[in-house]
Amino acid sequence: MNNVAKKNITVEEIKAAHIQAVTSQKFEPVMVHELFGFSTPLKGFEKPIPVPAERHPLSPSVDSNYVFNESLVRRVLLSMATKDSIMLVGEKGTGKSSLINQINGRLNRPSIAINAGPGVDEGYLVGFRTLGKDGVKSVDGVLSYAYRHGLSCTIDEICSLNPGVLLSLNDILQGDEVVTLKHHGIDPELDPRELLGLEGGMNIVRHPSFRLFATDNTGGKSSRDPRYAGTKGQNAAVRSRFTSFKANFMSAEKEMAALHGLNTGVDDLNIQLMVEFAFRFRVAFSQEEAFDNISFRELKRWVTKMALYDDLDESFVDAIYGNLEEADQALARELFDETFDRDLVLPKEYTTSVADQLDALTKAAVSNAAQIA
Repeated sequence: MNNVAKKNITVEEIKAAHIQAVTSQKFEPVMVHELFGFSTPLKGFEKPIPVPAERHPLSPSVDSNYVFNESLVRRVLLSMATKDSIMLVGEKGTGKSSLINQINGRLNRPSIAINAGPGVDEGYLVGFRTLGKDGVKSVDGVLSYAYRHGLSCTIDEICSLNPGVLLSLNDILQGDEVVTLKHHGIDPELDPRELLGLEGGMNIVRHPSFRLFATDNTGGKSSRDPRYAGTKGQNAAVRSRFTSFKANFMSAEKEMAALHGLNTGVDDLNIQLMVEFAFRFRVAFSQEEAFDNISFRELKRWVTKMALYDDLDESFVDAIYGNLEEADQALARELFDETFDRDLVLPKEYTTSVADQLDALTKAAVSNAAQIA
């Protein structure tokens, strides 16, 4: 139900309609640890939970090879049960968005996502008034639509939003049951009791299935890290309305298991050495010897290209090396040698300089002149 049934509808009636719509679905009882691939029941989830039997078209696709962090999944699920707004904070490529998608996918929760940026404003999130074929009408934004219809909504890279945008959404972030849409306008002659019943109305009631997620590299805090140029510090009052979880790199064993799960045909030894290289680089980054880090996303790309190119060096260059700063490229060559016990073989475009080409041209010109003479 979307808060439109009649003009004088009450909050209680809308809530009852929401509950009826939810409970009318067919559910299957599922053990959480079996759903997420763990061997033993999770604390707090010793009994089965209901999961909708019919697959929703907006539910994220399930990756059967995804490797979960047991403790993190348990805490996120418990926080979802209490309707917390959830933020995942971590380095690039630590799988923040993937974790959210895989949790919602396994729970069969319909989901939508927003890629945040400086151009995303309040109207994009919670709607506005616009011209329709029958005159002026109110339309929802992505967030208010999810709030109204009971979707999971993810705001990716929330740190890139202008701080004032989130500050104006504190009522949604803290889970208020009735939210006032600030840009929809209001007819001064309207009876206040009719506000909830208007199509695209100014006030909406939170659907019990709505959940809000966000991902962030900085935790909403100001960062001088040049890798995250364009990010903005968020108001402390905004941050306090989220339950924040740290997303970290997987253990080496889990990364290898996840890479094996790609079924690329890359042999065990090469996968082991690729992961070892990534961890060597991460150690260097943690000791401030490198400008950037090696993400699991880049590691997956390396393995995939290794299978495609059938060449370890070329796949490494295109998947990882080319994105590094020059100083980090020198470190990468050194760590590649330490890991694979041989020098990295670079393609010609990396080894041939303009000076080399000029020297070749000069020698050719001298040779031609000598032949003419």
